[in-house]
Amino acid sequence: MLPIRLIIVLPLLLITLLGFNPTLWTKQMSFGQQSFENTSSRIENRLDTIIELLQQSKQGSIIQLNLTIIVFMMGLAYVIFGLYIGQEHKLSTFTRRLYLTAYFALIVPITVILVKYIVNTLSSGKVDDPVLTVAYLLLIPVTASYVLMIVKSKHEFVRPS
Repeated sequence: MLPIRLIIVLPLLLITLLGFNPTLWTKQMSFGQQSFENTSSRIENRLDTIIELLQQSKQGSIIQLNLTIIVFMMGLAYVIFGLYIGQEHKLSTFTRRLYLTAYFALIVPITVILVKYIVNTLSSGKVDDPVLTVAYLLLIPVTASYVLMIVKSKHEFVRPS
């Protein structure tokens, strides 16, 4: 019977010698849980930051694509305008209309994209957006192209009479 008592007494003696305190033990357990919650919240904050950066990257890629399209279309519109001006005395009425249709088919979508972006940005309250400045600057050649075409068309109408 002595070994059974020894088996029961030995763990109790070890618990007493090690300073087992139930209150301290529950505090340690709750500290472990708080540590887990802190780690979980830190991971959640990091994931939120990563998601936000990915969304900004996606928005930047879309803006870059739109700007590339706008610049390409503007360049093409000015090439068409230059060809039209350079060869206008040789062109038939059909070819003139074709040049003008191609020109406005390029300029009108550019204008719509720019105005839509400016309105959306201003309505969302992002006045300090650097791309907004670029959109304003791109309005200069778009407006100039409309003015050039209006002046050119008025000059054509005035000349024959």
